[in-house]
Amino acid sequence: MKKIVFYIVLSSIMSSIITIAAYKQYTNKEEPLVFPYSSSKTRLSSLGSGSSSLVSSAGFPDFTRVVSKTIHAVVNVKNYSKKYNNQFDPFDFFFGFPDDFGNNRGRKPQKNDIPGLHGSGVIISPDGYIVTNNHVIKDAEKIEITLSDQRTYKAKLIGTDPNTDIALLKINEKNLPFIYFSDSNKVQVGEWVLAIGNPFDLNSTVTAGIISAKNRSLGILRGETSSAIESFFQTDAAVNPGNSGGALINTNGELIGINTAISSASGNFIGYSFAAPSNLVAKVIQDIKKYGTVQRAYLGVRGMDLSKTEYLKAYNKETHQSIKSQQGFLIGEVFEKSGASDAGLKKGDIIKSIDEKPIQNLADLSFIVGTKYPGDKVKVNIIRNRQKKTFHVILKDLQGRTKIRTKEEITPSELLGAIFEPLSQECKKDFGIGYGIRIIEIKTGRLSAIGLEEGDIILSINGEKMKKPNDVDRVLKKYSGDVTIKSIKQNGQVYIAGFEMN
Repeated sequence: MKKIVFYIVLSSIMSSIITIAAYKQYTNKEEPLVFPYSSSKTRLSSLGSGSSSLVSSAGFPDFTRVVSKTIHAVVNVKNYSKKYNNQFDPFDFFFGFPDDFGNNRGRKPQKNDIPGLHGSGVIISPDGYIVTNNHVIKDAEKIEITLSDQRTYKAKLIGTDPNTDIALLKINEKNLPFIYFSDSNKVQVGEWVLAIGNPFDLNSTVTAGIISAKNRSLGILRGETSSAIESFFQTDAAVNPGNSGGALINTNGELIGINTAISSASGNFIGYSFAAPSNLVAKVIQDIKKYGTVQRAYLGVRGMDLSKTEYLKAYNKETHQSIKSQQGFLIGEVFEKSGASDAGLKKGDIIKSIDEKPIQNLADLSFIVGTKYPGDKVKVNIIRNRQKKTFHVILKDLQGRTKIRTKEEITPSELLGAIFEPLSQECKKDFGIGYGIRIIEIKTGRLSAIGLEEGDIILSINGEKMKKPNDVDRVLKKYSGDVTIKSIKQNGQVYIAGFEMN
């Protein structure tokens, strides 16, 4: 009997210790999110665990408690850029004039005085890291953040990824409200969601809706980059210009997406909006913060959705086959020396799943591979000649590497995302210059983010003349801080822009 009492008391003590420890973890919000998945311990402690916390006394949905815990973590992002200063905004007549207009009439606007674009951003850590859309801060010469309490800060651009339209910013402040990430793989069609942002520069606007669909590919990013990853949530929560970069949250107050685009011919909301899923966003910003660039893996195939009936008919006619419309991805090309090629995948194979996750279309494929790293091994189930087969593929980066590279291993030229060549004497004569290097190839990186293009000539970096391609790495190797690029555009215009290098 004494033994029984002893075990009961011991069990009670252990249970109490575990409960107290769990409660401390549950209520502690001082540590920033460092991984894409949240659990019950990261949920807002003041929210009820049941649906009763989301229902008013009248029986209608009530999101007031969720909003009160998250709205202050969504900020206004202003992009100050010469490119947009002369553009006319018809909403000025309805919603006021640009910043500094009323108090500074008669004064000639100085550089960076007038913001060209307004968007939104989400604070994701108490020390001031903010995620937004790349298109919100593209070509910015200055980025200004306004909190919900109207405090303003100059933001540093930590990095961008045009492939996902994500950018990471940083302001110098502590103890800021922030939003935890949720596992976007668990999001279900039909569940309630809230969109928080600054449409038409109207601060702290909240709209509600449901997840209308998942894994939508719109093609909107492919004009910016050939390696775009699109697998959006579709929602009917109202999103308008200015909402870009804002938060899409679930009823636990967790971030499940970054609002990115709307489906509209007018530019305003007409029924559907789209958000980048949180798992993909978390992977991108963690890579930017840790490595300075996104560590992207590739399967090494090109092809088409089998749900695209017209394309499938054309393919069948060209190849004399009779493949039926179905869920899956048809491989039309396998790149040499890629992971897919090494594993034995072939043209004509139909990918049905990766790591047991079904592949319905290109959006599924790009999302799953987009959250992986070079060197990761994935299980690919295919159909070949009506036979099921399984392959294990080791993913590689674009250069064929199978390892994650540290900041020290990545050259400044790679971070800039460009390949350079010396200027010919003829080119120097044409532009009337005695030095400079030409951009002959540009990819995702710091230069594309500030508006430089293939054919542009870089004259100097931080005031040092560029005479040969190696000068880029010489000047920026182990450099940390603000970088100023002076260049000549292809039309002869001198262009000065900058970014921060960590």
